[in-house]
Amino acid sequence: MRGTKAEPRKRAVKKWFSKVVPAMEGCARTSDSSKAAAGVFEGQSSKQKKKKKKKCLAGCCSKSCWCTCKSSKRSAYKHHQSRKDDDDVTVRLPPVSPRSRGTDNVDAAEMPTLRTARDVFIVAERLPPGPARELPVPNPIVGQEVYLKTALGYLADDAVGVVGIHGTGGVGKTTLLRSINNQFCGSAARTEFDHVMLAVVGKDPDIKKLQGAIAYEVGLLLNADDSEVVRAAAIFDFLKARSFLLLLDDLWAPLELAKVGIPQPSSDSAIGRKQKLMISTRLVDIAGRMQAYKILILECLKWEEAWNLFKSTVGEDTVGDQRIRSFAVTLAKECRGLPLALVTMGSAMAAKKTAEEWQSVISSIKTSPLHEISSAEDESLALLHVSCGSLRDHRMRQCFSSCSLWPEGYHMSKENLIRSWMGLGSTHHFDDINEAYNIGNAMIETLKASSLLKNSERSNSRLEMHDVVREMASWIASEEGSSRNKWSVGANSSGRTGWDEWSRAETICLMFKDIAALPDSCNCPDLQSLILRGNKRLSKIPNGLFPCMIALRYLDLSHTGILRLPAEVGTLVNLQFLDLSYTKIACLPEEIRELTSLRHLELEGTTELRTIPRGVISSLGMLQVLNLYMSGFANWNWLSVRGHRGITFEELVSLPKLRSVGFTVRNIPSLLRLFSISHVSTHSLTIRELRGLISLHLLPALLSRNKMGRLRNLTVESSRCLKELVMGEEADDAPNWRLHQLEVLNLVCLPELERVIWRGVPPHACLPNLRFLSLLCCNSLKNITWILHLPLLQELYVQNCDEMERVMEEEKAEKIGTPLPNLRYIYLRDLKKLVSIKDHALPFPGLERILVYNCSELKQLPLGAKSAEKLRMIFGERGWWERLEWGNQSIKSVFASCFREIPAGYEPSMKILDGL
Repeated sequence: MRGTKAEPRKRAVKKWFSKVVPAMEGCARTSDSSKAAAGVFEGQSSKQKKKKKKKCLAGCCSKSCWCTCKSSKRSAYKHHQSRKDDDDVTVRLPPVSPRSRGTDNVDAAEMPTLRTARDVFIVAERLPPGPARELPVPNPIVGQEVYLKTALGYLADDAVGVVGIHGTGGVGKTTLLRSINNQFCGSAARTEFDHVMLAVVGKDPDIKKLQGAIAYEVGLLLNADDSEVVRAAAIFDFLKARSFLLLLDDLWAPLELAKVGIPQPSSDSAIGRKQKLMISTRLVDIAGRMQAYKILILECLKWEEAWNLFKSTVGEDTVGDQRIRSFAVTLAKECRGLPLALVTMGSAMAAKKTAEEWQSVISSIKTSPLHEISSAEDESLALLHVSCGSLRDHRMRQCFSSCSLWPEGYHMSKENLIRSWMGLGSTHHFDDINEAYNIGNAMIETLKASSLLKNSERSNSRLEMHDVVREMASWIASEEGSSRNKWSVGANSSGRTGWDEWSRAETICLMFKDIAALPDSCNCPDLQSLILRGNKRLSKIPNGLFPCMIALRYLDLSHTGILRLPAEVGTLVNLQFLDLSYTKIACLPEEIRELTSLRHLELEGTTELRTIPRGVISSLGMLQVLNLYMSGFANWNWLSVRGHRGITFEELVSLPKLRSVGFTVRNIPSLLRLFSISHVSTHSLTIRELRGLISLHLLPALLSRNKMGRLRNLTVESSRCLKELVMGEEADDAPNWRLHQLEVLNLVCLPELERVIWRGVPPHACLPNLRFLSLLCCNSLKNITWILHLPLLQELYVQNCDEMERVMEEEKAEKIGTPLPNLRYIYLRDLKKLVSIKDHALPFPGLERILVYNCSELKQLPLGAKSAEKLRMIFGERGWWERLEWGNQSIKSVFASCFREIPAGYEPSMKILDGL
């Protein structure tokens, strides 16, 4: 009976955690954040009600730990689901000015006085960070020096509140805005503004997304569940008494500033407040309708500037070849001084080293159907078409055009982009998943080299696409404009869709459109791809819908609110890709067995899934990828048992084309059986509820040396007796064993875990690619010093580790380079005994944000005069911040401008840090 009662509690924790572990998907910046304390928004008394301690819902320990708080459980890891789809951060903060009102953060008595030479030296060496976050810009920037000087002059003029920047697509408006933003970055930045923010608006503005982008830049925490009106009030309340510069990129229609929460720009020299708005638009009348006092018109580059830009992009050696030079001049002139076209064309031609290749491209210009788009709004589309035509084959063009399926401004993750390519058939011929990812990554690098994709400003694992390039990709996808109705039928911002247009479509993408319902039926005989990802209000698929889509091959229902699939899913006999990740389905219908063409079945994060009928998986003879990582389903039998309702590993063995799985196991025999399937590799693995096991040895022999090199995500969770985790083994060939592809490692609900032991291989050699590490409810773990030299670690999350006194102890081994050179985010929550992150200051060259919550014993941060030059936000409680001890008050003054208070009663989520 005791075990029976504990089961629901275990399921509660599994339900919570499996929503969260990422395959590191990229994402649209739409929101699904943790809930804030209602009192913050509803006038609750400042006296908070005392909460009763509850037993651990996981049944994993007797202490009051991370698992005890339901709201913490809902929020702490929910950010990882949102990393795949979301962008808003979650709760409103009281006003805090980061720069010119520095005395709001540091008492006047604590402000540093320059009394000694040492103090003077430190202050001269390090000043508070600038009001803006540095953004990537082309290097070098050609032809914008005069525009930049003029724009900064307008900002200095108190009579100018709104400035417009107008120019054709690809002329450099975004680059100019980013250059202006970067004038306010770093310790030597201009300081006339408290905040400098840049946000992209786009053709179909999403007000909540725009509000989230502004809030992220200033460290204001908004509740994603609140209405636009409430969020606007919070933004307005924060900005109204501050000096700010807001840069809004890519406006296609006038924007109601009040609806977003932006105060009407003004300057009041009497009180030292300066508020400015700068917008960019392709439509000059928009600048006027936004009451722009000055309008800066960007012209295309003059010939000398254009030629120099083209030469620097292609390469002087190539252009210097006399056989190529005349062709290069011809191509450069075809770009008509448009920077985007010059860079894109130059990038596409950089690898072409013979005159014949250049002549062929010029010939393609003359035969290209440019007349089809010559009347388009921007000539840049026609020019870009030539460079896109240089993509080496049909598959590459198909991959490029599919990028337009993601909404404008979407930060695509490389992993999910490659996964979509596999599902769409662009990279489906592979022997293992690693081969497919290698092919996909090579394609991404080719597109980046051609300036058709670029790394996201937030993360190198995510990608962005220029809006003009995206238009070009969409044009190519629609068969170069001849079949516009067949590609990507959209919906407006309210979610209303022209269902009648579906009958003519081959691809429908309604990603993140807030759609709540689908038509009961519609005639879609030619529909091949249906993408409904991210529509969280969509809870039902009508019974009559699927029979109307007999040609459907690609179906993405991930991150929707659907609870079940209708039996009619069995009519989709041509379906090759089905994604149900992060939905609430509890059972796969028997009719799935009819999908005999299915190649990919994605069920990651399906925490409610409990039932997969026996024989369903083995019926999918074409299946190549099965992903049950962090799913609620773990009822695999490693031996076939008559009468048992669970399915067996024999079902996997019987699938001749299966190459890759994401898996959840509950015992070592299942793990061994999984790795004994010779033709299948594991890309994601959850090891859960190992009963009675004290030591888990992740040895080469256990994890299959040749297969674990392909593992990308690993989670060990809810094993209450586990005391040690051993990585590697002391053997002659142990140094050759690496988890070299592992990017995500989660250790969760391991209350007795005392240590992680490394044998035969050091951490930095075993995990050279690890980017994300989380430790939650590891109550006996005292430190994780071994992380110090993980070369690519970007995000560290530690929560409810009750015995942890130091995150990192002093090293005994020989030092190896700069510690944590790529660490961007540190999240420390509910660490009762934590007294130190590190006993001395660390450089943290990439650190951007820190969150410390309910760590009352932590009295120092490992920050010095030369630490964390990119650090802009330190979130914490006011009392904790005021009790912090600093070796020098001038150091405190440097970081005082970074502090953002977490209100009493609010339980922060990890989403505060990355905002995606």
